[in-house]
Amino acid sequence: MDERGYKENLRRMILEMAQKELESYVSQKGVQKYFEGNVDKIINENIKKVSQGIGNNKTYLRVLKKGSHQENASSVVKVIKSEDLFKSKNELIKFAKHLGINANMKSSYNQTLRKVANHIYSNKDEYSKRYFSYKRGSDEYILEPERIKTDLIESYRSKTRNDMRSIARLLDLKVEDDDSAEEIRKKVINYIMKEKLVKK
Repeated sequence: MDERGYKENLRRMILEMAQKELESYVSQKGVQKYFEGNVDKIINENIKKVSQGIGNNKTYLRVLKKGSHQENASSVVKVIKSEDLFKSKNELIKFAKHLGINANMKSSYNQTLRKVANHIYSNKDEYSKRYFSYKRGSDEYILEPERIKTDLIESYRSKTRNDMRSIARLLDLKVEDDDSAEEIRKKVINYIMKEKLVKK
């Protein structure tokens, strides 16, 4: 798949995930327009975070993504062993603990390796859905669509909250710091309705 294909697949996936979560919002067209206009920016921010991430974490993500596409646990073992980081028993144990596997220095390197490989293979459906391989030029990034979707929705909520706060300020309405956009919108509507009734 070329770079454009990766980008389109990821964009489509994120937009579908985000849209499902906000189906209850009043302005569906507004939400969709915001998402479509900002999804690339959020993807780029996530790529930046991943590329600036701790080296070990990048390796963990790469192994989980590649491992989730293997046909058996033995193939997962090969994926793990192909990483220089996991030539060290200590680093392999850290990875095992990161995955929630009970591992310690008493176990041999091979015992720990098998435990990790079996865990990844047993959870391969979950890992294959959780991580997305994104290629840009010669670089590959392992991204989490769920996290990108959450960031996109949060940026929309933050924007609408700030927009509603601006409207409330114009109307001299008092709003609380922790009021959501929807709560402020209700206050604004109530205020406008009261004003109209007073004028009548």
